[in-house]
Amino acid sequence: MKKMIIGLVLVLVILFSGCVTMSYDAKVNSSGGIEEYNMTMDTNSYVYSALNSQMLEEDGESLRDGVISNGGEYKEVWDGDKVEVQVSGLTSENASVEKDKDYIVYRDQIGTLGDYDENEEDEEDLFGMNEAMDSAIQIHYYLEMPNEIIDSNADYIEGNKAEWHMLNSTSIRDVYAKCETPSLLPGMGLLNCVIIFLIMAFIVKKKF
Repeated sequence: MKKMIIGLVLVLVILFSGCVTMSYDAKVNSSGGIEEYNMTMDTNSYVYSALNSQMLEEDGESLRDGVISNGGEYKEVWDGDKVEVQVSGLTSENASVEKDKDYIVYRDQIGTLGDYDENEEDEEDLFGMNEAMDSAIQIHYYLEMPNEIIDSNADYIEGNKAEWHMLNSTSIRDVYAKCETPSLLPGMGLLNCVIIFLIMAFIVKKKF
């Protein structure tokens, strides 16, 4: 769903001279699961209408219907000619998590979304479309990992959070972040203390 949406948007912004900003919010839990994955698209009514028309032609349903039929949540916020489309509750086909006893690695292969025109690059250059496309789309990506991030290709990292700000099409790249697998020892230690306290209280009570 995500790849199809952005792929269509990339074509539409060229054809209709629109501007699109995509924002992603993802959260990985300590079990190695993707706990949250939300997408927001900001654009104008012209690109929005063209996107819906294209999806109706390709899939027979609008963007809203496509999201809802796949079990997701869909919301639109309009402000004059501008629209913010919010999508949540869907599983990303490109995002994945690898987890072992030592590390948790998160990847989202959005970099391939910038390769849609690879086979037509020379032809598009003749019309100067690459230059127009370069600033037509922006992607902002926010990720929260279950532990401090120790390796990533993010633009900004603070603790267990990372941000990617891809301000032109040529900077679109795969999202990557790595953290150590959270240890269960602190929690187990607390549990053990509670159990020991209860046992000792029981023993003391029996003595008296």
